[in-house]
Amino acid sequence: MYRSLCTALAAVVIAGLSADSAGAQTVDEVIAKNLAARGGVEKLKALTSTKSTGDVVQGTTKIHIVTYSKRPNLMRREMEAPIPPELVRGGRAGMPTPTGNLKSVTGFDGTSVWIMNPGTGNVAQAVTGQQAELAKQGAEFDSALLDYKAKGHTIELLGTENINGKPAYHLKVTRKQGAVQHYYLDAETALEARQVETLEQGTQKAEVAIDFSNYKTVDGMAVPFTLKQSINGKPVAEVTVSKWEANIPIEDSLFQMPAKK
Repeated sequence: MYRSLCTALAAVVIAGLSADSAGAQTVDEVIAKNLAARGGVEKLKALTSTKSTGDVVQGTTKIHIVTYSKRPNLMRREMEAPIPPELVRGGRAGMPTPTGNLKSVTGFDGTSVWIMNPGTGNVAQAVTGQQAELAKQGAEFDSALLDYKAKGHTIELLGTENINGKPAYHLKVTRKQGAVQHYYLDAETALEARQVETLEQGTQKAEVAIDFSNYKTVDGMAVPFTLKQSINGKPVAEVTVSKWEANIPIEDSLFQMPAKK
């Protein structure tokens, strides 16, 4: 439901609570509470499409973002931001001064990831490598917790930890392909409070995390309207969702890579 927004963020501050504090809770009991809090398995499985509209602030830059998602794994993300001042000042002599906004689109049609932005001459191009893998993961329509056994994932309950001053269940999710993610579910509400993953590129590693808050109920489902991103403990961006729509008609063609003109 909001997987496309979950590709970043950072160092987790551990309060050091013991695994015994999880009490008699089992992995499946904790996951069942989470799915119920989000709206229930039946409603989540009946969800066919979503559209999320909002803004992400990175430093002094504000980017408008619209994300379309459709079952089983289609995704399109449109981003628009003002042209950076340095780009305006650095225009070539005799060339018109850049005006307006810079626009970019990232899409996944279920098979291939593609991008289109000024850097590609506004021509859609296929993407491979880690960038593509992250986009595919972000395009997953359902939470990894839903039907995790059928998906081939394994999940361990590691106890409870302090996240933003509140106890949270710590779930270690090992995906079928081997990637490991850490989910922290608020012990009171059972909703996602934080998600953490370590990403590697060459010899470099980065612990990325996203904190979820400001949950609102939309069509009977709990949706986070604020997402704070950080890398290695350093805040890098904050997403504010202004509108979230469910089960709207979206043509599959929206997710397909535009043909070259």
